[in-house]
Formats: sequence, structure tokens, C-alpha cells
Amino acid sequence: MNAHDPFNDLPPLPPVDAYQDEGNSGQPISKAPTFQFVAVGDLQYRDPEFTVDGLIETETLGLIFGDPGCGKSFLAVDLALSVATGNDFHGNTTKQGAVFFIAGEGHNGLARRFAAWSEARGVSLAGVPLFKSERAAQFLDGASAKAVTDAVTSLAAQHGSPAMIIIDTLARNFGPGDENNTKEMSEFIVAIDDMKATFPGCCVLIVHHSGHADKQRARGAMALKGALDFEFRVEKDGTSLKLVNTKMKDAEAPQDVFFSFRQVDLKGSAKSAVLDATEAPERNPRMTPTQKLAQTTYVDAARLNGVWDDGAFRGVHLDQWREFFYAKHTADNIDAKSKAFQRVRRDMQSNGMVTVQDDVYLIHDADIQAGIVEQPDRQDIAGHSGTCPPAKA
Repeated sequence: MNAHDPFNDLPPLPPVDAYQDEGNSGQPISKAPTFQFVAVGDLQYRDPEFTVDGLIETETLGLIFGDPGCGKSFLAVDLALSVATGNDFHGNTTKQGAVFFIAGEGHNGLARRFAAWSEARGVSLAGVPLFKSERAAQFLDGASAKAVTDAVTSLAAQHGSPAMIIIDTLARNFGPGDENNTKEMSEFIVAIDDMKATFPGCCVLIVHHSGHADKQRARGAMALKGALDFEFRVEKDGTSLKLVNTKMKDAEAPQDVFFSFRQVDLKGSAKSAVLDATEAPERNPRMTPTQKLAQTTYVDAARLNGVWDDGAFRGVHLDQWREFFYAKHTADNIDAKSKAFQRVRRDMQSNGMVTVQDDVYLIHDADIQAGIVEQPDRQDIAGHSGTCPPAKA
């Protein structure tokens, strides 16, 4: 005979509602759903609000891109200091606020550019809420991305919520991944969006390189452009820097903006440059391929083997220039290379492009000189950035 189980005499439990609970009153309490909708009749819109009037809206993700040495970092420095000080950006009013500059490389060069902007504009940097990181971040690494947000949050508690965060460059702050990989680029974008969402009203501006084959677009997976609210291409136009809008999601696309470089002498023998707004340049006669090659190889020789005197650029020795020119000229023999080099060098002297003293050639184009003095950092590699320490502010 089986023993009697007393639990069989208990009444059944009432059914449980998976989405309700009972409070102290005994009445069901509805749990808020994690995914919600809003009736369109309750939606409200606002007029566009700009961090830089007509160019950069608040609470956006944007990008400026261009070839190495084209001046995009000068532009980023100009934007950062204009917003941090509340000064106009070449006639465009700014919404003043704290700015955080996440620098991947070129820290000494950036210090000179900040100082040159201060000197040229007559604006002291004392107390200005612009902060530069001590090293690159790795936004594909969760701990590094969080360290950046924590550092910004800490300084924002003292200096106000950021109006702008600048990432210069994408490659150096990407992390150990491939920027051509759509999945990894999407993860980078999510990390940036998470940081931006922490600071309402903040604009995040990324500095990036142009594509290797197609200079009209930024390098890497197209997922990046799809996520942007605005995008600008920076390019050389004759002796000017040209800013071309290539995407403006919710505002009217601005017209092209032109700048010229102006050299600034700093304390000691240091030099840098600033940008001045200018009119669209007059079209110069087209250079021949050999003239372009001579100019390009002059810059290459200057950056690696230029003649310097107390920090000032004095020119390129004939032998160094010739070596770079020969290496890139497509002639089949040395005699043809020699004749081409002599001819183009003579032409550049006769039209005043260069002067020579003791076989040292000095080019007189101010933009080219500025590009040589402020050498672009060569640490970026296509589609990948090596392991970096966590970011510090």
C-alpha cells in the first residue's frame, strides 16, 4: 500500500503573468518594455543647431579626409581651437565648449600647431578647455574605448560637457583590426557612437586618409561613410587647400572653402603654419608630368635629406634631388634621365620656382615649404594600426 503524500491535498497555484508583478497593494504592476515606440503626433523637431555655423552640426558624427600632407591636421587644429575659444572659424560663428583631441601621433608637431594658431590669432591658450591625449586609443578594444570615455567624463566635470571630440587619425586610433573589414569597421562605429551618446550635443570628428586607388573617397570599408552625418574632402588646389563637402545628411551642403598656408615663427628656431581663408585660386597653367615629378621628388628628398639650419629649412642638395628624381623617372637609361632632370631644373630656375646657392635648391612655394616643415607622420599603415597602450587624457 502506497503512503499518502500530503502535498497532493494542496490547491493548485494561480497562473503567473510573465509581464506583471504585484506590489504591496496586491495590484498587478506592469513592467516597462525595453523596446518602445512613440506616436508621431508626439514627436517634436528643432531647427539645425551648429557647432560651426553652416559646416558642422551639434550631436553628429563627421569625417574629414585627404592625402598625407594635404593639410587636414592643420584644419582639425583650427577647428578645435576655434570651438574651444569661441572664436569664429574663418567667418563662421562657433558654439564654444570643451574640445578633446585624441591624437595618434605627431604630438610635438601638434604642440607647434597649437602655438602657431595662438600666435597668429593673438589668442592666449591659458585656461582654454582644449585637451590633447598623451597617446592613441584603440576603439576596437572595449577597455581602451571605456578609458577614453572615462577620461573625458572626468575632465568634463570640471570644464563642461564636450562640444567636440576629434580623433586624429582613424588608422592610429582604430586598434588591432582591419579598417577595410566591414565587420570591424562597424564595431569601430558602434564604439564611437557609444562614446558620443554619453555626451549629448557633442560632435565627433574623425580625421582620415583618402583611398589608395580612389582619392575621391575615404579609405576603408564603406560602412564608415554610411554612418556619417557629414563628410569633407581636403585637397590641394594649386597653392591652396580646398575643403569640399561630400556628404551633409540633414543640412544644406556648404560651398567649397579655400585656405592658404601662412608660416609662423615660434620661439627659438621652431616654425609652423596656420590657415587663412582665401578666395578660389586662379587657375594656373597645367604642369607637365615631368614638372610634377620634379616637384614631388623635391619634397620627398627634402623630408628625408633636406638641408636644415637651426630648425629652419634651407633647401635640398642637388645630389639628393637628382637621386630621388632618377629613381622615379620612367626613362630606360641614365642619359635620358639626366637630360630630363637638367631641363626641368633649368625651367624651375628660370620661372622663379627655385633658387640655388652652393648646389642647394630652395623652392619658394609657401604651401610646399609648409608641408616640408610640418612633415606628415609616416606611422599610419593601410587598414591597420598596431597595438597601442590605453588612452590617457
